[in-house]
Amino acid sequence: MTALAFTAPAQNEPAFTSPPVNGSPSWLARQLPSGWLIAALLLWLGLDQLLLWRFLDIMPVWAYPLGMLLIGGLCVANVRAMPDHRGPTVATLIACMAVALILLMLGGEGRFFYANIDWQVRLAALNDMRINPWPFVYTARAEPDVLRFPIGMFLVPALAGKAWGAGASDIALLLQNAVMLAMLLAMGSTLFNKRRERTVALTILVGFSGLDALGRILFRGGLSDHMENWAYLQYSSTITLAFWVPQHAMSGWIGATGYLLWRDGKASLAQFLTLLPLTALWSPLGLMGAMPFAALAGMRALIARDIRPRDIGLPALALLLATPGLLYLGAANDDVGARLNALPPLQWGLFELLEVLVYAIPVALIAHARRFGMDTLVLLTLWLLAIPFVQIGSSTDFMMRGSVTALTILAVMLVDLLLVPSRARLFLIVALAVGALTPLHEIRRAVSHPAASEVRCSFFMAWRQSFWFQPMGTYLAPISHMPALVRPTNPHRASAAEPARCWDGQWYHPDGRYGPPHSGGQDGVERKAKGQAHTPQQVPLGREDMAQQSIQ
Repeated sequence: MTALAFTAPAQNEPAFTSPPVNGSPSWLARQLPSGWLIAALLLWLGLDQLLLWRFLDIMPVWAYPLGMLLIGGLCVANVRAMPDHRGPTVATLIACMAVALILLMLGGEGRFFYANIDWQVRLAALNDMRINPWPFVYTARAEPDVLRFPIGMFLVPALAGKAWGAGASDIALLLQNAVMLAMLLAMGSTLFNKRRERTVALTILVGFSGLDALGRILFRGGLSDHMENWAYLQYSSTITLAFWVPQHAMSGWIGATGYLLWRDGKASLAQFLTLLPLTALWSPLGLMGAMPFAALAGMRALIARDIRPRDIGLPALALLLATPGLLYLGAANDDVGARLNALPPLQWGLFELLEVLVYAIPVALIAHARRFGMDTLVLLTLWLLAIPFVQIGSSTDFMMRGSVTALTILAVMLVDLLLVPSRARLFLIVALAVGALTPLHEIRRAVSHPAASEVRCSFFMAWRQSFWFQPMGTYLAPISHMPALVRPTNPHRASAAEPARCWDGQWYHPDGRYGPPHSGGQDGVERKAKGQAHTPQQVPLGREDMAQQSIQ
């Protein structure tokens, strides 16, 4: 993991640090303009919007060249808007790619290692997108259903699978996500000047978590396979996000990276804001978590009278490009909804103390840890204190996914605190070490259980394996409920026939059992036989292993 720190030159070192080769500097030491990386990110996210048009078959042929022209214009304009053209070296980007590949492979992508049970449904949906012509509808229920969920992560892998088979989908998913994460890590590395600083930053970011182990021991009597639900509320560690919900994580990490680069003068306001609308197709919850920081950035620019036409025009064009995707995600969301939670004050207070305040208070007390502003710290703290009271869907997905941007920014502020000796340093090192037990448990599970199997059944059959107690409306929309602009007009009707088994072998469940590879799940069959229907209210809120399906 620390390879990233030892490849990029310090700010005060020459741009090219390797010995000349045939009179030219080494290509590994060449600096890549950060604007190019942001443009590459914009290009990929923009292409996802066009692929959604094709997935739903909602645009005429002539609209695609116009879409490409708009995406190209956004990329060029954002490169020109880059205030600091210095970026990471080629070697840094390669090292970041290695880090990203290791993390995501351990999370089950590519099916080289165990994948957490959320992947049962995701891989089934990906398989449906691969084998069925676009657009298609399901015919298992009375009215045909459109597959409607944050689909951005799956579009390119599904196309790869159509061309080269199921294995290609798995590898394409891994490579796509690794490249995106590598670009974010590489751009984030420019926030720090020296190798030691980058070492500390990478270590803290990868291992960052709340004090879940302490909460488990104090309030649950001991550690468990998955520790973050100790208070029936949850903020996820970096490793948990990468392993369980990379699509949500990527959206939140894009928001955090854009904000930090802007606040540090290494990206323009236009670049930060233009990225945001395009992330909704990966995770609307991640986008929601970035919006308070976008509002703060806009407010600071207004107060400083530093708003330029591009700061409004470029994000507006990105929003126009993303509008069909936003309509698609918002269709038939009756089963999602939003409501306020009434939380016992003691439960909420203890959770926030061990997950947020244990880190936020030391940062507030040490001036040099506030490079990104006291207003940033106040905003992220208030946001993290408030969002447990808001529920979107049937579980706590909003607080788990809407917290990604704020927690990432908090982790970077902790890096600044730890880089200079202070009275809080030893305390924070101990706290971070306790927090690191959470990602270590996630990694232990990844290497302790069989690798994920190929999922051959449809979304419907896979859902019944572990999520049968939850409504399917977070993944499906009756076609008649789709807005006219994004409603397929002549979709293929997918067969309702299912294979005898969803996958070969057994799939380990984090509650300590192995789920059976057949429809309904043995646990569900036994409960139904005993008349013990397992309702969503009986599932402890905040569990990654049972309650992550609200908007996956």
